[in-house]
Amino acid sequence: MRLLLTGATGFVGGAALRAFLDAGHRVRALVRDPRGLPGDLAAHPALETHAGSLVSPDSLQGLGAGVDAVVHLAGVVDAPRAADFQRVNCDGTRRLAEAVARAAPQAIWVQVSSLAATGPGDPSRDSDPPQPVSEYGRSKLAGEQVLGQAWPGPRVVLRAAAVYGPGDVGFLPFFRAAAAGRVNALPAKGPARLSLVHVDDLVAALQLAVAGGAALERGRVLHIAAPERPSPRELLAAIATAVGGRSRIVSVPTALLWTVAALATPSRRLWGRPRYLSLDKARELTAAAWCCEADGATAALGWVPRYTLAAGLAHTAAAYASAGLLPKSATAAARSAT
Repeated sequence: MRLLLTGATGFVGGAALRAFLDAGHRVRALVRDPRGLPGDLAAHPALETHAGSLVSPDSLQGLGAGVDAVVHLAGVVDAPRAADFQRVNCDGTRRLAEAVARAAPQAIWVQVSSLAATGPGDPSRDSDPPQPVSEYGRSKLAGEQVLGQAWPGPRVVLRAAAVYGPGDVGFLPFFRAAAAGRVNALPAKGPARLSLVHVDDLVAALQLAVAGGAALERGRVLHIAAPERPSPRELLAAIATAVGGRSRIVSVPTALLWTVAALATPSRRLWGRPRYLSLDKARELTAAAWCCEADGATAALGWVPRYTLAAGLAHTAAAYASAGLLPKSATAAARSAT
């Protein structure tokens, strides 16, 4: 099968690219800069690169020729302004769908969205009406909706819970803090429980969706998450166990969190630089719970996650250690945990 893959230079995209090539697919990767591809895959005989961007319609011409499936992973996770999210996650999806539809209108489209598009829940289900609380979540939902208008062929949307695993930089600071005995800060009134998914399990869901997407109800939305739903404290304790470190946590008063977020937000807009903490991000950090059920993915795709939380964190810690991203003291613990 010939696949079109976006986001191949990112965390999940790089893992997906490797898996699809290993499975014998031919992959056309839409990339802004081919130098961002995993070095050992850049010269793979089954990989074709197409230089372009979701914000440049002209660069998308000819992208869909001969493809049997589209796996759309590219997107913006953090941005200084709401318009920046919409420009890529919504408008970029529309541009991509319109460009590819001209050449391959019957290709299977697999859209990777986010639990943020659903909104907080304990747990959320596939059939629940979405109620996103952040600009990121609203832009991902808008991307799903515009796809329904622009794509004529079979399509399935996978809303992933928080993704972790080798190559991720979002969770890395928590691993480093635990390994070094430093304190991690948590909102005093943050989420009670969280859903997560290991990157390899998400990629497995992508492979199943590509293989069976044509048989699914058009526009089906499926959540992708492991069954365990730890509290943030339980998650940090599990990370500490994976690196042989210590979980040290300080609670940040909710009023202080909102104050810092309010002060940080103008700098994002003035200087155009994303910052992790903002009023928009604070809405996510103080939600009651971020959980979802993945029963629909199991029933529709036959997807069953491989990793338990403990095994997935140990695998991630070992990969960080091998890459030299954790202190030497954590390396032996990370390896023994696997």
